[in-house]
Amino acid sequence: MREARQFPSSPESEAGILSGLMLDSEAINRVPDLVAEAFHNETHAAIFRAIQSLAVVGQPFDAVSVYTELKNTGCPVDLIELNEIAQYVPSAASIRRHASVVMDAYRLRQLMEAGSEIADLALVPGSKAAEQIDKAQMMLAKLATVKAKRDPKHIHESLSDYLQLLQDMSEGKNPAIPTGIGGLDSILNGGLRKGEVFVLGARPKHGKTALSLTMARNIARRYNVLFLSQEMPINQLMHRHTAASGPFDLARILAAKASDTEMWTAVTEAARKLGDLHLTHDDQCALTLMDIRRKTLQVRRAHGLDVLFIDFLQLMNGAGEENRNRELDVIVNGIKSMAMDLDIAVVLLSQMSRKADEHYGRPTMTHLRDSGAIEAAADQIAVLFTDWAHPLSKRTQEFQGYSELEIVAHRNGPQGVIPLEFVGKYQQMGDWMGPTPVHKKPEATGRGANF
Repeated sequence: MREARQFPSSPESEAGILSGLMLDSEAINRVPDLVAEAFHNETHAAIFRAIQSLAVVGQPFDAVSVYTELKNTGCPVDLIELNEIAQYVPSAASIRRHASVVMDAYRLRQLMEAGSEIADLALVPGSKAAEQIDKAQMMLAKLATVKAKRDPKHIHESLSDYLQLLQDMSEGKNPAIPTGIGGLDSILNGGLRKGEVFVLGARPKHGKTALSLTMARNIARRYNVLFLSQEMPINQLMHRHTAASGPFDLARILAAKASDTEMWTAVTEAARKLGDLHLTHDDQCALTLMDIRRKTLQVRRAHGLDVLFIDFLQLMNGAGEENRNRELDVIVNGIKSMAMDLDIAVVLLSQMSRKADEHYGRPTMTHLRDSGAIEAAADQIAVLFTDWAHPLSKRTQEFQGYSELEIVAHRNGPQGVIPLEFVGKYQQMGDWMGPTPVHKKPEATGRGANF
C-alpha cells in the first residue's frame, strides 16, 4: 500500500513572514507576489488575509489589530497564539527569503494537484486520448507560466538603465533581432524586438508567406524560431524552404523525378543548410489563443524561443465573442500580451480585403481586415505589394520580380518603403539590388498608378 504523501510546506517560513509583517508594516511591500493561498497552514492563511485587509485601508497590522480584524470577520485566533507568531523572528530582514520558500512549496502543491487532475482525465468515460492529453498539457503550461511583475522605477533608475542600453548598442550589442532583409532591418533600427508585434499584411499571391519564411530562415541561423502555419501543411513549407535554400525551381522539386540528378543534388545541399537552423514548424488549423500559448510554451521549454510567426490572423478560431470583429480584437490583444509576458517577438501575418485589388498600387492600412484592432495592438504594420500579382498590373518587364514592403505604422520609428526582389520559382525574397523601377506617366484617359 502506497504511503500517504506529505504536501510540501514550510510552517516555519510561513510564521516568519507573518511575524515580520506584524513587526514592520513596510515589509509588505517586499513580498508583492505573495498570496494567501500560498500558506498551507489555514490559520496562517487567515492571518495573512487579515493583514492584507488592514493594509488595503491603510490601517496598522500589529498583533492586536490583526486579532481584532480576525474576530470581526468571524475567524477568531487565540491572542496568545497570535502573539507567539508575532514574536517568532526578531526582524523582517529575511522576509523575502521566507516568501520565496513559501511560494516554492505552494507551486509544488499546485503541481501535485495538477498531477491528480491529469490522472482523473484518463478515467473520464468515453474520452478521447488526444483531447485529454491536450487538456493535460494546458494545465502544465498554465502552471509553468509565471507572469512577470514590474515595479515602478524612478527616472534616475530608468536613466541609468537607458544609458547602459545606449552604451551596449554603441558596442554592437543591439537588442534587435535582424530579419536578414537589409532594408527592413534599417527601418526597424536593427530588426525585431522582444515584446513587440510586427504585422505583415498582403493580398494572396503577393508573397507574404515567402517573405515570412525567408525572415524565419534568416533569423533561425542565430535565434530560436517557431512558425505556426494554419494554411499549409509542413511538407508544403519544406518544399518552399528547399527551393529557396537550393536555390532550385520549386516545380522540379514538386515533380521529384528520379532521373533529375540536378534536383536531388540541390535538395541534398538544401537539406544540409536547413538542418542547421533553429526552426520549429506546426501546421494545426484554426488555432485559438490557448493553442498558440500552449505550443509556444512547449517549444520554449524544449528549445528556447525568440521569435514566433503566425500565418495568419483571420484563420484563427474564435474567442467566444458575439461577433467576429470583437473576436479578432481579443485575439490580437492576446497575442500582444503573450509577446510581452513571454518576452518574444511576434510576426503576425494578416489578410487584406478585396478592396485592395480595386486599387492599383501599394495598399493602405485601411485595406487590412479588422485594421482597428491591429493598429491598436501592433508595434509595426507593414503591407506587401507585388506589381505582377495585382489584377490591374500591366506586367511591364521592368517590374518583373519587383515587390515593395511599406511600413505604414511604426510605434518607435520611421515609416518608409523597402524595395524587394521576389523570385517566385525559388520562393525567395530579399533586397532589390537594381535601380528602382518607375511607372511611366499615365495617359490622360488611362487609369493612373497610385504610388
